[in-house]
Amino acid sequence: MNTKLWVCVIVGVLVAHLCVLVIVDNIRKPQKPAPQLVEPNFSVSTTTVSAPDGKVLKMEHEFTVETQFAKPEVLAKLPPPPAPYGAPPETIPAPAPAN
Repeated sequence: MNTKLWVCVIVGVLVAHLCVLVIVDNIRKPQKPAPQLVEPNFSVSTTTVSAPDGKVLKMEHEFTVETQFAKPEVLAKLPPPPAPYGAPPETIPAPAPAN
């Protein structure tokens, strides 16, 4: 037998063993639960303005999104937002000396 045939046989055996190991590993892994669906936090409304003859003159689509990034208790602890560009900076009182 020649060396090319031996190399093909060895590579085939290695690939077959790797396939079996991957299949066994996937079977052993615990299945992840399906993600829970999130209730949408937006609403859509459409307003249509029509002419007396029934022709649509204007159609307005309004999207309202209600998002809360942090809890109110956490927001109360944060410093105030910076002043808009060009506004004079507010004077910050010096910290009290440590006793």
